[in-house]
Amino acid sequence: MNPQVKRLLEELYGEDFLKISDLTARLQVSEKTVRSLLKRLEEMMNGQGALIERKYGEGYRLAVTDQELFGHFLEQQHRRYIPDTPERRSQYLAAELILSGDYIKVEELCSRYYVSRKTISADLKQAERILSMFNLGLERKPRYGMKISGGEFGCRQCLAFLLRRSGRHLYDDVSREFLPETEAVNVLAEGLNAGSYEIYDDEFSELILQLRIGVFRYSRGFEVTLEEFDSQDYLQEKDIRTAEKCAGMLEKFYKTALPVGEIKYLAVQFSGKRGLYAASDENLVVDVEINRLVNEMLDYIYKIFKLDFSRDFDLQTALRKHMVSLRVRLKYHLTLKNSMLKEIREIYSFSYGVAAQAAMVLSSHFRTMVPEAEIGYLALCFALAMERRKKTRYQRNIVLVCATGGGSAKLFEYRFRECFGDYLNQVTVCSSMELEKIDFRDIDCVFSTVPIATRVPVPVYQIQYFLDTAHISQVKNILGDVREDGDVTRYFPEDLFFADLDGTSRKEVLEYLCTLVEQRRELPADFKEQVFKREEMMQTDLIPMVAMPHPCLPMTEETFVAVAVLKKPVYWHMNQVQVVFLLSISKGKEDMEHFYKTALGLMMNEEAIKRLISEKSYSAFLELLREAERQAGS
Repeated sequence: MNPQVKRLLEELYGEDFLKISDLTARLQVSEKTVRSLLKRLEEMMNGQGALIERKYGEGYRLAVTDQELFGHFLEQQHRRYIPDTPERRSQYLAAELILSGDYIKVEELCSRYYVSRKTISADLKQAERILSMFNLGLERKPRYGMKISGGEFGCRQCLAFLLRRSGRHLYDDVSREFLPETEAVNVLAEGLNAGSYEIYDDEFSELILQLRIGVFRYSRGFEVTLEEFDSQDYLQEKDIRTAEKCAGMLEKFYKTALPVGEIKYLAVQFSGKRGLYAASDENLVVDVEINRLVNEMLDYIYKIFKLDFSRDFDLQTALRKHMVSLRVRLKYHLTLKNSMLKEIREIYSFSYGVAAQAAMVLSSHFRTMVPEAEIGYLALCFALAMERRKKTRYQRNIVLVCATGGGSAKLFEYRFRECFGDYLNQVTVCSSMELEKIDFRDIDCVFSTVPIATRVPVPVYQIQYFLDTAHISQVKNILGDVREDGDVTRYFPEDLFFADLDGTSRKEVLEYLCTLVEQRRELPADFKEQVFKREEMMQTDLIPMVAMPHPCLPMTEETFVAVAVLKKPVYWHMNQVQVVFLLSISKGKEDMEHFYKTALGLMMNEEAIKRLISEKSYSAFLELLREAERQAGS
């Protein structure tokens, strides 16, 4: 039950008639709100053994018609779920403030959640961080309490976000008053089919939730206005037509024609979920803003990684197409699921790191944090581009050593070219006896079917004559990167490993960690400032229990990572964090692909992180890091 409706029920229960003015004073809300609450309570009492009686000149009262049925109803209301952690309470608080729409006092929240004023104050700060993600805030008024401030569009997006993250309890409490899911499914399916509108497969359930929330909020007087949309909303004609079709079908639930703002709200939802490669009879418009953002992302990647994609037309085209719907999602805080996210981070860890840096350009432009699901989709674009680079830029000159010689050696060469032709430039075939006669000045590596006793100046890899799938994959990895990566542990010096670091907040931990690093390394004067600037632009806790803060740009002469294992977890942006990797990339040209593969591989290994938190020693950390490096090279 909505908290204000419950409070109204408590005031009416056992009382004689109460006038509107009495209820206004007791609840400390406006007359309009009281009348709205009375209507909602009357709806809830239907079939529950009680009803709201109204008597002219005397007011309202609660009349119990079936004591047993009404008693059962009250018993059910008292069995409500009480969130028992700061994270869950903050989510409930944010949802409760949105659902109420009116002032709530701190004292009411304390009694409702059975916690102290100090605890509620801390939880409210966390709730405000959640609300701020959707351009919402809290308006405080002496003697009245606080209420939500911001647009209705943001309220709906935030409510959907909270319902997805907080588990079944909050969803079950709130969704009882939603449009039935079956009705929403029918409306959406018919609307999409009528317009031949295709959306991402995983997004149908999200649109159902948005549809149900929209009906729920609008029927209670909360309306999306045109002022909440940008003058340039980036919607296409097909988005509007599909929204109008669904709006017409929803009129029987609203019992009125939907205003333009509500139709536009639906159109934005559809536009953000629209499949990128869906069939369409309309041109895909890529405008000046998208071109500029793509160019800025590629420029920023070059500054950080020294990776030049300025001539990669295929990558630029893919990014521009993806930006058409991504821009709508970022502008209006829409979410997109990514069921492949875990695999993307594990298999394409370096591409994911590149995408996370490129996303900073978008965070700055749209003034919002780019969700990790979106970073995952960007990572796929960069992963494909990097595979093309490996096949073209790094074609290798190799020597094949085959013991049998003759026709079988030629067959071995043919098989090798068939499997790895895109990676190869010059291939020389010889026996082990002939190896010492080879000029190795332009040779990258040697592949041999037999052990090599002769000393050669390039890497030697022993392989099978008949290559199976596993060996083909290993050889592709070798040909894709035969450079000597060196020992990645050099980036993680022992004097920058800190165990049992104190800190109760993200700000406090970063302040202390930057100070400790400054005592041991020569840092630019604005190093700490750039680290905090990066935190404002985008979350760095993309992995549970782990954060990787760093400055916005390369600032130091050498690359290093300071590792801190905290005494207790602290809430970062979206996750509890207990291991912090403070990264600083050097200003010089340095190949960081192997570093990112190893570092991200360690961070995403949940068991390794748990062991690090448990042991909190540099020796244990090095052991885990070397294992991650072996995995990255395999």
